[in-house]
Amino acid sequence: MSSPWDRQARHAPGGLGRTLTVGTATATRPVRVLVTGATGFLGRWVTEGFSALGDHVTTFSGRALGAASTKTGRALRRAAAEVDAVCHLAAATPLQLGRRDDLAYARCNVDATHLLLDAVAATSGCRVVFASTAMVGGLSEAATRRQSDRVTYAESKLVAEDLVERYSGQAGSGVSLRFNALGGPRTPPDRGVVAAALRAAHEDRPFDLYGSGSSGRDYLHVLDAARAVISAARRPVDGYQAIEIGSGQLSTTDAVLAAVEHATGRRVRRRHLPERADVDERPACDLRPARAMLDWTPHRSRLATLVSDQWAEQQEPGGFSARLRWALDTSGRPLTTIAPPRAGG
Repeated sequence: MSSPWDRQARHAPGGLGRTLTVGTATATRPVRVLVTGATGFLGRWVTEGFSALGDHVTTFSGRALGAASTKTGRALRRAAAEVDAVCHLAAATPLQLGRRDDLAYARCNVDATHLLLDAVAATSGCRVVFASTAMVGGLSEAATRRQSDRVTYAESKLVAEDLVERYSGQAGSGVSLRFNALGGPRTPPDRGVVAAALRAAHEDRPFDLYGSGSSGRDYLHVLDAARAVISAARRPVDGYQAIEIGSGQLSTTDAVLAAVEHATGRRVRRRHLPERADVDERPACDLRPARAMLDWTPHRSRLATLVSDQWAEQQEPGGFSARLRWALDTSGRPLTTIAPPRAGG
């Protein structure tokens, strides 16, 4: 059976760019960057990080981008004309939609990406950083080919990656960052296993545990994800590459529940349910490509740290971000530090 994205892939701009040249240092001067999806979970941290580093940030609404029109194209060309990099973070996701919607994925993840790349190619021809998903890595395996919401979402991201690669071959450079499961401060309360476990602990309600709880996932702190985006935007790279971004460790659901219980000091009651048919099982992220291409490693993605940070922000909204400090090291890499809470705070 053909993929619902075959038509878009065949009519994408021609030319493949597979040659990759990596510079020796990240830019230390301020950069001008266009960010789509700046009000989203990852987008807010990325935008605040760029701003804290002294960079000039222009944002473009993901909602406007998804409603592609001639007016949107003109606005994109104006926004993209004088930037050093574009960080395309806007997307439709299964958690946002709450149901399978092939047309929404086609419009927001494929068509919107095509429109954006056309605008960048016609103006600055700058570096493009695309936020993708590690789920695309399992699409070639027969076990994952049964159609589900997550498979359809991942297919749309894979086609968008192909558009970025083709853009890199004809106009500029690009990198697709394949993120694993994001967590940490400001995670929406309905997003993911960690949020569900924290909610169960806080509200003393049962947590739905599917299967034995032994299946593992790679959990990535949103600050580490934001650092990867900023590193990719600042790194002098020619050509195209797709790089998986994660913690490099698998954590089982049982481990998540144990970390939540330790962070909150509260027991999480389990409600045992049959294993889900669409369980997403992948190996832990291989960190070597991110180290080599971006000089990036995770700093806060240890499960206990991620859960603790997410719980702290939930208990004191704004407290975590108020203690966050951004800086560039001597080679230009973005770093984050968290100041200790004030005495009595």
